[in-house]
Amino acid sequence: MKRLILLVIAVSFVAAMFYSVGNKGPQQISDIKETGSVQTNNKPPVHFESNSVLDTLGTVPGLTGYYDYYTNGNNLHRIWLSGDTVIVSVDQTDSANAQTSTARKSYYQFTTNNGVTWGSDAILVGSDGNAYPNLDPMVLSGARTVVLSGRQFVAGARRGYVGSDVILGAGSFTNTLVNTGSGGDNFGGVLNATTLGCGWFGGGSADTIYYANFDITTNTYSNPIVLFSGVPANGRQFTAANGNNAVSVAYWNATAPTSIKVKSSTDGGTTFGSEVTAVTEGLVVNGTPIAPWFNADMIYKPGTTNLYMAFGTLLTGNFGTVRGYKLMVWSPGLNSGTPVRVVDYLNYPPMADTNVYNASQNQLQVGMTAMSHPGLAFSSDNSRLFVVYSGQQLDTSSYGFNYNDIYVQYSDDNGTTWSAPRNLTNTPTADEIYPSISRIGNGTESIAITYALSECPGSTSFTNTTTPTCKVYQIYKKYNPVTGAVIGIQNISNEVPSGFSLSQNYPNPFNPNTKIRFSVPKSSIVTLEVFDVTGKLVKTLARNEAVTAGTKEVDFNASGLASGIYFYTLKSGDFTQTKKMILVK
Repeated sequence: MKRLILLVIAVSFVAAMFYSVGNKGPQQISDIKETGSVQTNNKPPVHFESNSVLDTLGTVPGLTGYYDYYTNGNNLHRIWLSGDTVIVSVDQTDSANAQTSTARKSYYQFTTNNGVTWGSDAILVGSDGNAYPNLDPMVLSGARTVVLSGRQFVAGARRGYVGSDVILGAGSFTNTLVNTGSGGDNFGGVLNATTLGCGWFGGGSADTIYYANFDITTNTYSNPIVLFSGVPANGRQFTAANGNNAVSVAYWNATAPTSIKVKSSTDGGTTFGSEVTAVTEGLVVNGTPIAPWFNADMIYKPGTTNLYMAFGTLLTGNFGTVRGYKLMVWSPGLNSGTPVRVVDYLNYPPMADTNVYNASQNQLQVGMTAMSHPGLAFSSDNSRLFVVYSGQQLDTSSYGFNYNDIYVQYSDDNGTTWSAPRNLTNTPTADEIYPSISRIGNGTESIAITYALSECPGSTSFTNTTTPTCKVYQIYKKYNPVTGAVIGIQNISNEVPSGFSLSQNYPNPFNPNTKIRFSVPKSSIVTLEVFDVTGKLVKTLARNEAVTAGTKEVDFNASGLASGIYFYTLKSGDFTQTKKMILVK
């Protein structure tokens, strides 16, 4: 009898657990955003003990800090690639001010050899508190300069601004506050060779969105015009320009029914067309009514006036559910102006088993969704449209927050259909969020991105954790969006070896990915090539690339090659070494 009672209790306990998981109610997502100087959240802070070892390969020197809330709405443009020149921007604090928004300062860093070496120090944008640096490099008088827009703190108050450096790397900024309104971040886009198109909130409960042009030669704004009026509180705005006098400003309406509305100009912001609604809460996608969320990106297809926007969604009412989480792309000429689904539970791998996903879903970084903060870019030949985003993992940390990975998808028909999601980072005990893709310089099989890496999921800056806070590393890498492989030579160690050496690839045999390591004792020019058994060159992994002393690594993807024996050769000056590897499919 005793055993029977114990068995009944055990069965009841297990059943209760399954009932609890199976009937887990939808979670309403708070639209809390960064507004004051000290952040709060509705989840009580808890202590986080890390047991993970982060792979910080690709860290941009000088851009490691502790603030981990990189955007207050739009997914910022924080990377720019042209040839071997890369510029990355970020705002950050020290550990003592991880929850003090006004303590942030903005920086940018740059390299002219694709990340082999960076500037000796990151470039400080200004001595005042400064946040959300939106990057827009421009060419002025034949020289590259760096232009940033975003938020500046004046006596603790938020003011939109534009900051321009006299020349790339100089660190001599002129920061100019917006000349109307007192309450908002200013996000701009390059309108033409000397002008930034700017949109910002003016402040107030019934808010106004202003538009003006900023001349970087005189550091002055044109007379602002009222673009949208009576916008409900807590809205967020986005700006895009095409470099040839087309500009658009959009905003997320935070009051139900939530929506995203857009106005566009083709004459340099002199006149704007009528208001267009890109999406309204209640749109049914794959049988589920959705609501647009405030993390979005907006760009023009280069050389055209074709506008594109990507945004995340929730279930109507702002509930986080497996079917409500989606990532959508909108363009006026795409699908008759109805947003197109890029990813949701039907093609996102962690959601393949909705029961497992629902049981694993806990807490997300504040302001995020399961597929969050998309960034858009076209390939240089305009044939391929990319979207990168952070995606929620099934893995959770010890204190209840889900980790995230970075994903990419692409479309070869201007957004009509999309490839399957490709996980670029795939790190079960590390959190990668806020990806940004360069708007130029991408090939069809090469994209340049930056993202935030931390061992702490959840937001330290919104008191989701107490001490210790976690470092936030800014990572720069180039990926093949088709295979997911990291492109180019990655630095593994700066320890100087005694001589040149080429290591055996690993794994070996392999299918289809393997890694090749080599060491150089001094700054060198290297070439790394792969040959088949007949001596035919089948892949160049590096050609005359400059590397510093240390141990390096290259990813090799052989998906287009047949099974067999191959040879890889490292050349640098008088040094040549070859090793054999085996591809088994």
